[in-house]
Order: sequence, then structure tokens, then C-alpha cells
Amino acid sequence: MRTRRATQHERAIDVVESQFRRGMERGLARIRVEDQSPNGDTITIDGHKLLNLGSCAYLGLNLDSRVKDAAIRAVEQYGPVFSSSTAYTSVDLYTDLEERLTRIFGNTVLVPTTTTLGHLGALPVIIGPDDIALLDRQVHASVQLTAQVLKAAGSTVATVPHNDMETLARRVAEASRRYEHVWYLADGVYSMYGDTAPVQQVAALLDEHERLHVYFDDAHGVGWYGEHGKGYVLGNVPMHPRMIVSASLAKSWGTGGAVLVFPDRELAERVLLAGATFIFSGPVHPAELGAAVASADIHLSPEHAVLQERMLRQIDRVRDRIVELQLPVRSLARTPIWFVRVGSMENAMEACRRLMDSGFYANLSAFPAVPMGEDGFRFTQTLYLSDQELDDFLDAVAHHISDLVVWPEGEIDLR
Repeated sequence: MRTRRATQHERAIDVVESQFRRGMERGLARIRVEDQSPNGDTITIDGHKLLNLGSCAYLGLNLDSRVKDAAIRAVEQYGPVFSSSTAYTSVDLYTDLEERLTRIFGNTVLVPTTTTLGHLGALPVIIGPDDIALLDRQVHASVQLTAQVLKAAGSTVATVPHNDMETLARRVAEASRRYEHVWYLADGVYSMYGDTAPVQQVAALLDEHERLHVYFDDAHGVGWYGEHGKGYVLGNVPMHPRMIVSASLAKSWGTGGAVLVFPDRELAERVLLAGATFIFSGPVHPAELGAAVASADIHLSPEHAVLQERMLRQIDRVRDRIVELQLPVRSLARTPIWFVRVGSMENAMEACRRLMDSGFYANLSAFPAVPMGEDGFRFTQTLYLSDQELDDFLDAVAHHISDLVVWPEGEIDLR
């Protein structure tokens, strides 16, 4: 006999599977691109070359010749994989990368294989059974996955409304009377809507509540933001003694691997020596390490400020055009991520198909990436795209969604 909880779980799995099957049937999910030599601004799908508004390589470094050449040299030196847990042995490219990342982020760093494995390595070590983890409702799925491990180990896990600082302050004050440590887990830049955490207000809460600790996943904030690309979080507030920042090197950085930034060496070493994924997971591959070192050198050079200025100018241009066209985006934050809310899965798929027929690719976004009934599509900016290409895309969006957007009751239609 299946329990009610098991039935609910199975229903949720069924919904996710059904959503993806519908997307695959329409040629909008699990797509294999056909390009043999990608150029960054376009991808080829079913023989059609489409302008790519689905890449997270924001600064366009993943195809930079210096980054690619460094990856090739690393493979020639070490092979495609150095097959050992880093708990035993690792290549010295780790040392080269850690030295550069320490200079960029200004604090002690670790280099996990991915952000997901970084969360799984760090959070179960630093959050114990006498602690509570308060998750922002929209924190990345990889953090939510790790929260299930925390719960299984005896930690209390709860959610708080997205970016609701008033509620968070109240919950932190209440939890501080019951728990040894109160952890707030949030993103720096949210991967689907492109909005940002109120990091200054969170920093103020840290100063006010001595039991509060914060873990930021800034995977989409590093590279294009902050001095030398240290990210949205650390680009707006200094590292706090009770804060940890996680970030991806596989997005704006254009390479692979991830980084965890710690306020002190002692805590970093505890995670390194006791974190399960730092003991049992495989290493970052040599090609990714070599590429990441080369990308770090670009971030540390004067060239990075030029790339960053181009990106910020481009973001401002797109934001101005979104306002001009009155597109139903979820956030106007100054980031390279935009979410156009359509309202239903069927209409969101139709919008993406129309865009593809017009020569543009954007990411279909449905449950579980967004709440049910909030379906739409995400598009991202990269320096591969020209102003004219972005204008053409936005004009196409305005044209194709005009009869598809379902406005929630009580929401003003600005068209």
C-alpha cells in the first residue's frame, strides 16, 4: 500500500516527466545542436541556423582562442582525465587556479567539480542537527537538493518567501532563540528570472543577528559582474565572517568547475577534509582546469573591465527596449537573464516555436523550473550578440507573444 506522501512524490515526478515529454515532442527540450564549429551567436537545429539566446557564456569566453588553447595544452600534458580522487592525488593545475581565484575573490577558495557537488560537499559539513536552514523559495534546485540531505541528517529545513526581507528578519529572530545556527540559503543572481538577492539587507541582518550565517549561490553572478569578475554578491558587499559564496566557472567564466569562497582557512579546510564530494567525487578534468586558469588570467587583466563594460551597456540597452516594448518580464534587474512570462505551458511552447520559425532560440521554461501556471521562456545575453541582433529578437518577441500571454487575475495588462 502506497503512502499519501509517496503518491504525492510520484505525482510530482509524473508532472515533470510529462512537461519534458511535451517539450521534446515540440522540439523544444533535450535538443542536440548540429554545429561542428560553433561561433557563439548561432546554433543549428534541424538544419536551421538560429540566433542563440540560450547561452550562459555571458562574456563570450568559452570560444576564446586563449581559453581553448589552454584546454588543449592541458589534455596534451595530462590526458583527458587524471583519474584519481583529489583526496589522493591531483594535477598542479589546481594550484595554479586556486592561486588566481584567491586573488580574484580575496579569500580562501576551494575548487569543487561543479556547484552542485560543491553544495553537497560543504553544506552537510557546516550545517548540523542543531541548526536550521532557511531556503529562499527560489534558491537554485541544486541547493534544494542538498537541503534534502541536510534534512535526512537531522537539520531543520524550512522555506521563506522570495526576497522577503521582513519575513526573513522575523524568522531569523525567532529561530535564533531555538537553534544553534540559523542559515539563510539564497542565490546572488537567480537563474530563471534574472532578479537579484538584496545582498546589502542580508549583510545588515548578519550584523544584527550573531547566530545568522549565509550561503549564497552566485553561479550566474560571477564573471560579468564585480571587480575581476568576483560576482554579484562580493561585488556589492565585502565577505562577512559568517558568509560563504559558491559560484560556477561553467557559465560566464566559459570553462568548467566551480569555486567555494570561505571567510577563513580553517572552515575551508574542514570542508575539504570532511566534505563527502571532496573525498569521493572525481576531479575537475585537465581541459577544464587549463581553460579556467586562462580565463582567470583574462579576468585579472585590464581586458576584463572592457568586456564587463560592454556587457553592462548591452544589458541597459536590452532593458530599455523591454520597457519600450512593454514585454511581460518578471524582473528588470541589471543582469543578462530575462524571463518572459506567458502563463500556460501550451502558449509558452507556441511562443518558442514561433520564435524558432523566425530564426531565434530561447529557453522554454516550465515547471519545475518555474511554478505551475507561470510558464514562459528565458533568454540570455552574451557578447557574441550585436545590438541589432538583440533588437531584432526583441521585436520578434513583441510580435509573437501579443496573442499568447495569459494575464493573471488582478494583474494589469501593460500592452
